[in-house]
Amino acid sequence: MRLIHQVASSNSERATMELNIRQRLVLQCLGLEEEQSIAAIGQRLGLSPSTMTGLVDRLEEQGHVKRRPHASDRRVTVLVLSRKGSAAYGREMDWYRSLVDEILGSLGEDAKQVVLRALGALHSSKSETPATAA
Repeated sequence: MRLIHQVASSNSERATMELNIRQRLVLQCLGLEEEQSIAAIGQRLGLSPSTMTGLVDRLEEQGHVKRRPHASDRRVTVLVLSRKGSAAYGREMDWYRSLVDEILGSLGEDAKQVVLRALGALHSSKSETPATAA
């Protein structure tokens, strides 16, 4: 963890610094799945409806997201990335890739593959485990 923090702190080139961590997480959710309800994103991130409303309002004001009615259920509002939001998501993912490359740079190719497989397995096991209340 210390290495990750050190590398992340030293990397001042993060292109999405105008966004706070929660805003970046919302963009990441939408970048991974193109259209989601506000409630689904809030549940995924563990954020209350009132917190999500404020986040979405700010992201919409900044031009990163657009609200749309759900195609089959007009009571539900979904979010989609705008062109500006898609560009910010791309820059954020580029930053994460460079961070991973920097952290794993000193490892040999075999060791990198072991770490990446282990991270993939952790991610898979987490997504299969139901969330528990904290």
